[in-house]
Amino acid sequence: MNGRSSETRTLATLGDVLAPVSFSEFLDAFRARRRLHISASDPTRAETLLSWQDIDTLLSLHGLSENVGVWRDGVLVPRQFYTSDGGKRIRVHAFHDLVSQGVSIVVEKVERSIPQISQLAAAIERKMGIQTQVNAYVSFSKGGAFKPHWDPHDVLAVQVRGRKRWRFWQSAVPHPIEMCDIIPIEASAAPDQEIELAPGDVLFIPRGEIHVAAASAECSVHLTVDLRSETGIDLLDHIQKKARQDPLLRMNLPQPAVDEQSDAHEAAVKRRLHQLIDDASMSQFLQLSDLSRSPAVQTAVSGSLPEMDDVLRLTLRRRVPLPNTASGLEPQSVMIGGEVRRLSLPAIAVLRWLFAQDHPTTLRALCAGLASYHGHDSFEAALGELLRFGFLVVNRDDGCGEE
Repeated sequence: MNGRSSETRTLATLGDVLAPVSFSEFLDAFRARRRLHISASDPTRAETLLSWQDIDTLLSLHGLSENVGVWRDGVLVPRQFYTSDGGKRIRVHAFHDLVSQGVSIVVEKVERSIPQISQLAAAIERKMGIQTQVNAYVSFSKGGAFKPHWDPHDVLAVQVRGRKRWRFWQSAVPHPIEMCDIIPIEASAAPDQEIELAPGDVLFIPRGEIHVAAASAECSVHLTVDLRSETGIDLLDHIQKKARQDPLLRMNLPQPAVDEQSDAHEAAVKRRLHQLIDDASMSQFLQLSDLSRSPAVQTAVSGSLPEMDDVLRLTLRRRVPLPNTASGLEPQSVMIGGEVRRLSLPAIAVLRWLFAQDHPTTLRALCAGLASYHGHDSFEAALGELLRFGFLVVNRDDGCGEE
């Protein structure tokens, strides 16, 4: 470490979020579709993900954006209740009155606005290989944003501040692929389980589990990391795109009543469809998805290159295949975000080392880890290259470096 205590660190990786539970334990729950409650020993450990200053900035700059809504018990509060000038300005007093009445402020895709959340989401994607989206929920009094519902994706809920009570009922639809906003639950129906998240706690909720959450105290801030896995339906959509390239499958289907060739045509279509399915590769489909995944959106880096104790973070959301750098001097082609990029050998070596570490690290640690490969000048050129592409960001000495 660089002198700061570990308690002040931002949660930067999936391992940080899951601690003290191991990744293998989480993976067991993930595969078994089993809820997992992780109690935090440090109640402040998630606070740097979304500080009060971040929340103030979000509401000031993005409070009227489409991804920000005010909800209470499944009802979206109309904006005219707290805006003026045709919805162009927030009426501060009216907004403050609302937040004391049990409403929740919901910010969808908050990773687009908060760098440290964007970096965490990218790290989780690299580890899991599946798409993420992060939503923020802020409540200033008891109550919840939504009624009982299920989500069409798995969820990691991270309690940042305050407490929130979650209730669960038996799933009605296995592995749903569509959202169900409201599910009627009889008032007398006792939940299958109740879990109260304390500050710093984490909860894994498998896709399709009926749940509802409500703040237990006057203030609650939590994040949901949506884990959006590819499904067999997505693979079928991929096969359908292949089918569109086939002239036979684009032909009109003959009507049996007027075309004696309809049986033969049906047999030919079925053979072609079977061939498409047999030729389809699930691993290749997932790899194509990985290669097309763009880096996380980041603010452009300007100014000088990082200092030795500055912290380097990857923005890449997938572990992309990297060419061998053992021989040759010429830049190599690397597919990232659906584009072929020409990267120098030192830049490829830096990416490979960062993928292996998969944790924020200082330039000092990087230089030590690759000391036998290239000198300091090569590192500077490689870092400049990766920064220009937006594959890397620098956090100035934030306490998230080596352990």
